[in-house]
Amino acid sequence: MKPHFFVVVACILSIAAAKDSGKLLLNEDFSGTSLPAKWQPGGRAKSFSIVDGALQGVCAPDDSHGPAISVPVDGRNLTIQFSVKLAKPGMVLFLVDGDSQFGGTAHLLRVSLGAKFAALQQDRGSLESKKAQAAEKAKGHKLAPPTKEQLADPKFYRTEMLDRKPVSLADGQWHRVLVEIRGNKAVAKVDDVVLQATGTVFDVKKSRIVFLIGLAGTMQIDEVKVWENDKRP
Repeated sequence: MKPHFFVVVACILSIAAAKDSGKLLLNEDFSGTSLPAKWQPGGRAKSFSIVDGALQGVCAPDDSHGPAISVPVDGRNLTIQFSVKLAKPGMVLFLVDGDSQFGGTAHLLRVSLGAKFAALQQDRGSLESKKAQAAEKAKGHKLAPPTKEQLADPKFYRTEMLDRKPVSLADGQWHRVLVEIRGNKAVAKVDDVVLQATGTVFDVKKSRIVFLIGLAGTMQIDEVKVWENDKRP
């Protein structure tokens, strides 16, 4: 049975019930037989489908990156909730994309969901730096740990760990996830486990949310809702 969402969190942000949020931007329950029109899959073909009224994503064992699927959103401060099931344990990466200080759009917030952990991360740096590092990896070069000079350079691309806690998601059951971003503060609630962080790149206009499945896993996603939360105190 799919879970019904309720929201009870008190931490850095004042997370209230969903009915107290602002404008509803997205409400998807995957009740159709095919992928909703605005949801754009990427990666290997036929990685995503609708199974038993939920979005299912499958990562092939030889796929080192994993397929992703995204949907546009248009807001700055957001409340996002969804249910997730690891039908086959792997990695689910939920991303919030938006305006980059270096121009264009970029990944901003990452919520990593593994079989035994949940983590909040942020991406920093320019697209050019990210592409340069990717090109080195493609040549088979192992990247050296960042130097102090590189980490002091705001253009140097890196993914920073902000919070990480143990969870138990490898049971083949549905789990509730709530993510809230307001300014540069972020909170994620995975069942009863709360992660919280203050980042440096979140306080911009958001443009899309992304689900990525990796590590040869199979995920199911359902009941995806996104609100503006500008009404929050």
